[in-house]
Amino acid sequence: MDYVFSEKSKKITKRVAVSGLAIFLIGVLFDSGIIFEGNTYESLVTEDGHNYGFSQRIWVALLTNGIFFFFISLAVLFFIALQYAAEVSWSIVFKRVYEAMLSGLPLTVGIIIFIVALGQFDGHHIYHWQHYDVSLTEDMAGYDHLLHHKAFFFHPLFYYPVLFFFMGSFIWFARYYRKQSLLEDQEGGTRIHFKNFAKSALFLVIFGYGSSVISWQLIMSVDAHWFSTLFGWYVFSGMWLEGMVYALMLIIYLKGKGLLKEAKGGHIHDMGKWVFALSFLWTYMFFSQFMLIWYADVPEEVTYFQARINDYTVIYWIIFFVNFAIPMLFLMDADAKKNRGLLVMVGCIVFFFHWLDIFIMISPGAMKSEAGLGFIEIGSFLLFLGVFTFIVLRSLASRPLLVKNHPYLEEGKAIHHH
Repeated sequence: MDYVFSEKSKKITKRVAVSGLAIFLIGVLFDSGIIFEGNTYESLVTEDGHNYGFSQRIWVALLTNGIFFFFISLAVLFFIALQYAAEVSWSIVFKRVYEAMLSGLPLTVGIIIFIVALGQFDGHHIYHWQHYDVSLTEDMAGYDHLLHHKAFFFHPLFYYPVLFFFMGSFIWFARYYRKQSLLEDQEGGTRIHFKNFAKSALFLVIFGYGSSVISWQLIMSVDAHWFSTLFGWYVFSGMWLEGMVYALMLIIYLKGKGLLKEAKGGHIHDMGKWVFALSFLWTYMFFSQFMLIWYADVPEEVTYFQARINDYTVIYWIIFFVNFAIPMLFLMDADAKKNRGLLVMVGCIVFFFHWLDIFIMISPGAMKSEAGLGFIEIGSFLLFLGVFTFIVLRSLASRPLLVKNHPYLEEGKAIHHH
C-alpha cells in the first residue's frame, strides 16, 4: 500500500508554514520598531559599518534554517550511500523514505547560495571576511593579519567554485540515486545495485571532504578569526543525527497510518539505536572540541566559546545537556527504542535542540551580543519546517512506498521478524 498525501496532511503542513510566516512577520514588525520602538537598523550599525540590527537578524534566521534543513537532506544522502557501500539490507524497507527526504536539497541549497552571495554585495554583514580589503598592508588602518592569512580561502575565485562544486555534486548524486531506484524497480537484477555500490564509494570520498569544507565555509567562517580542527566532525555528527531523527519521525508517521507493514519492531529498534548512538557521538565531539580549546587556553581559540558562554550562557549549556541527557535517559533501555510514543517525544526534543545548536553556531558570531531567540527565529523555523515537510511528503507520495526488485529486499524484510 502506497502513501497518499491527503488534503488533511497538506493543510497541516501549509498551516505550519503559514503560522511560521505570520510569527516571523510579527517579529519583523516588533524588532523594526514599527509597532514598538525597539532595535532599529541604524541604532546597531557600528563605526566600521557592520550591521547588528534587525535586518541582520532576519538574514541570520534564514541562513540558520537553510543550513539546518540542508543538513537533514545531506545527512540522509550520506546514509543512502553508506548503505550501498556497506551492502546493508535492514534499511531497504525505508529506502523510499530516505529518497523522499532528498527532495528538499535543491531548495535549501538555493537559499544558502543566495544568502551567501548577497553578502558579497553588501546585502548583509554575516560574513566579516566578505568586507575585508585584502589590499591593506600592516601599516594601514583596518589591516587584519588573521584575515590576511586566510585571504586565499576566502577569495571569491576560490570560495565560490568550491562551494558550487560540492553543492552541485550533492544535488547530482541525490537525483542519481532517486533515478536509479526507479530503474531498479523496473529492471531488477544486480547490475544497478553494483553500479550504485561503485558510485557510493566515489560519493563518500566527495562527502568526506565536502561536508567539512562546507561547514568551514558556511558556519566556521562566521567567526572568521577562529578555527577548530574538530569543527567539521562536530558539524557532521549533528548533521547525521538531525537526518536520522527526521527520518524516524517520518517512519513512525507512516506506521501510524498503517503503512510500511514490512517494517517490524526490529526495524524501528534499529532506527532508535542510530539516534541513541549518534547522540553520544555528537556529545563526544562537543566535549572534545570544548575541552581541548579550554585546556590549551589559546586566545585566538577561546574567543568562540567566550562569545557564546558569556552572552548566551543558558542556551549554550542547555543545548549540551538536553541533547546528551534526553536520549541517554529515555533510550538506554532496548524496549524504549521500539516505543513509538517515546521515540516521537525524544525525537521532537532532540530535533529542536539541534536546530538551536545551529543557531548558537551562527548567531553570536553574526550578531554579537544582539542575537535573540524570539518571533523571527521561531517563526522562520516553523516556516521552513512546514515547507520542507510539504516537499518531502509530496515526493513520498509520487512513487511506490516500497522498492521492488532490490537484491536485498527479501533479506531486509526477514532480518527483523520479531
